[in-house]
Amino acid sequence: MSRPILSSQLQQGPYRTPNACRWRKIISCRSLIVRADSKAADAVVIVGDIGGTNARLSAWRTDLGSTAGTQIFAKVYPTSEYSTFDTVVDAFLSEPSVRETPPQAAALAIAGAVNDNRCNMTNVNWIVDGDGLQAKHGFRVALLNDFEAVGYGIPALEPEDLVTLNQAPVVPKAPKVVMGPGTGLGAAQLMWDSGIRAYKVWPGEGSHATFAPRGWKQKALSRYVTNMCGHCEIEQVACGSGLELIYEFLQTDEAANRPDLLARSKPKKKKAAEISAAALAGSDPIAVEAVDMMYAIVGAEAGAMALRCLAKGGVYIAGGITPKLLPRVQAGALLEGFLMRKGRAPFHKILTETSLFVITNEQVGQIGAREFAKRLLTTA
Repeated sequence: MSRPILSSQLQQGPYRTPNACRWRKIISCRSLIVRADSKAADAVVIVGDIGGTNARLSAWRTDLGSTAGTQIFAKVYPTSEYSTFDTVVDAFLSEPSVRETPPQAAALAIAGAVNDNRCNMTNVNWIVDGDGLQAKHGFRVALLNDFEAVGYGIPALEPEDLVTLNQAPVVPKAPKVVMGPGTGLGAAQLMWDSGIRAYKVWPGEGSHATFAPRGWKQKALSRYVTNMCGHCEIEQVACGSGLELIYEFLQTDEAANRPDLLARSKPKKKKAAEISAAALAGSDPIAVEAVDMMYAIVGAEAGAMALRCLAKGGVYIAGGITPKLLPRVQAGALLEGFLMRKGRAPFHKILTETSLFVITNEQVGQIGAREFAKRLLTTA
């Protein structure tokens, strides 16, 4: 996720949980109880995007009864300049614009595993403790996995935020799936709760399942990665570093089979950004094939997720890589991988009747975090 959002797009609807749950359990379970007497009111919320390099915080004035929102203040804090996340929050709350309009809730999207409203970050030596921040500052704080936040943002997206790859009816209240390559391969499911008239988001770690290759070349890729790493997970061949790995593999494979390429004792390595640029420019045929191969794998996994929950509400491809590669993605490898179910006509039909979108609004995670912060204020 990137810069603080400049849009006022929000989704609606809070959560519920058994009455026996305490508030801190309510936050960590992501299941909140709707207050029957909730009324529209102004509120100030903090939205956070916490990564290994930067912590992005923004304060918003929102209307709990509508999708309206106005950004009050935003700032990016390099993680290398702060010993703890608490000092980042202290610095943000001391900003004059924020001090004048004290926040009532905060939702922080973090690229890491969140357990009991707490995250031990791996790319920076920080512990982010939502309950501790809540006790210290006196407003409600919830931590969300980054793709969980993306999920909460999806119902708020406008048509112009999406590019359709497979046109099909979007069934109201039906399950939705979101996934996408970035630093890793994130994924989540959205399930409708009729009691609260809103979607709940369930993140998962399915990207760490074993890669199921299709065709001889993907099987060769799986062997290549297994020989190198001992195992081949889906994420290892469907993210930024996975694109680099595929590019290396294709050189070793193609050099033995195509006379127009020079054999190399060692594959030439490129960063994902270089491979992407070369693929878009069409200047490197191996880069083009690497991008297409990765998106065929992403498409296959998206199709598998769609079948697991019958995602008639649509499948959404998010992440920082895909919008930048959109012209190549639209060339067809992603959709082909999504639809391919050879010899299983009933399941192919299900997928042809499932919408497939690319999310082009890179602020969707912050939109979702802002919506979740609003939900904290409409719950008991």
